[in-house]
Amino acid sequence: MKRISILLLTVASAVLFFSSCNKEYAEPTITWTPDDLSHFVTIGDEDTYNKTLNVTFNAEAGIAEIQVWKHTYKMGDIESVVWATPTGFDGLLTFDYVLTTDNVEADFGGGVTKIVYEVEVTDLSETPQTKTKEYTFMVDEAYAVTFAVEDEAGNAITDAKVTFNSVEKTAAPYVYNFIQEGTYTYTVEKAGYQTVTVTDFVMPANDTTVTVELVDLLSAYSDSIFITQSTTSAYATYNGVRVEDTENTTIGVKYHTNTASTIVIQPTTNCEGFVEVDNDDFTSYTEIVNAYTNGTKLDEYELPFDYDSKAYAAKYFIAKVDGAYVLVKYIDGFVNPNAHDGNLGNVIVFRYKN
Repeated sequence: MKRISILLLTVASAVLFFSSCNKEYAEPTITWTPDDLSHFVTIGDEDTYNKTLNVTFNAEAGIAEIQVWKHTYKMGDIESVVWATPTGFDGLLTFDYVLTTDNVEADFGGGVTKIVYEVEVTDLSETPQTKTKEYTFMVDEAYAVTFAVEDEAGNAITDAKVTFNSVEKTAAPYVYNFIQEGTYTYTVEKAGYQTVTVTDFVMPANDTTVTVELVDLLSAYSDSIFITQSTTSAYATYNGVRVEDTENTTIGVKYHTNTASTIVIQPTTNCEGFVEVDNDDFTSYTEIVNAYTNGTKLDEYELPFDYDSKAYAAKYFIAKVDGAYVLVKYIDGFVNPNAHDGNLGNVIVFRYKN
């Protein structure tokens, strides 16, 4: 009987030990504060890029492992990496951990729709139990827009000022990242060119390049150019200043001769001709090119004169000089054989824009 009692005790002990090894433990839990699970990211607002969570892990069987994953969702693909592996929790029933994300703006570009931080804890039970909890940064899809700025000949302009969505860039490359679909305003400007402003640019659902052509503005009027007739070049003066040039190759004008009431000019050898225009209401180089191309070319042009210097109602013409174009304004002309008020000889006066 004694042996049987001992045997029964041994069996009972074995059963007790077996039951202890197979105890059912509650699943681990994960809680954090603040207790929200997601928020939207606003591109350009760095305060929305990251989150600090005070995380508490509980495991009745003790904690075996903790990992934090970072999942990036981009255009249908998911990129997953182990973002953090906390330490110091081995066997503890409760463990506190501060999770502070480290997102930067670039993480949300190129079509990223969300970034998920997945916290995972596994306990020490015989059949390990794993619990996960996620915090999600929701991102509207965003793309890049690149501005290619060119002149009328297609040459790149790398020092323009581009303003898009209120952000200025003063040198190429003019690239704006993290732009969501929508309607935007942009301005492209550079000294010497017409400013381009677009108020209804529609950003598509993809990276895009916008080519902007800047049109040359005309310069301000030059200083006065004085030309005299060859017969008076030895003594001609204008307001007391000697005038010796009988032609000017910048504006393509040569003093030819006089009629009873006009001074006749002709093109210089580097000038293809003149086209008369009604006024100087031109703002761009392209406009004067078009006016010359669509006008009637003249190989001679008559200008009014007086026997004393006077300010005429201005006359305008476009000259094609060395393959380029200039807008010329005739401002004065006289034929005066006698010195008067500092003027003598035959003189015509011009200014120009190009």
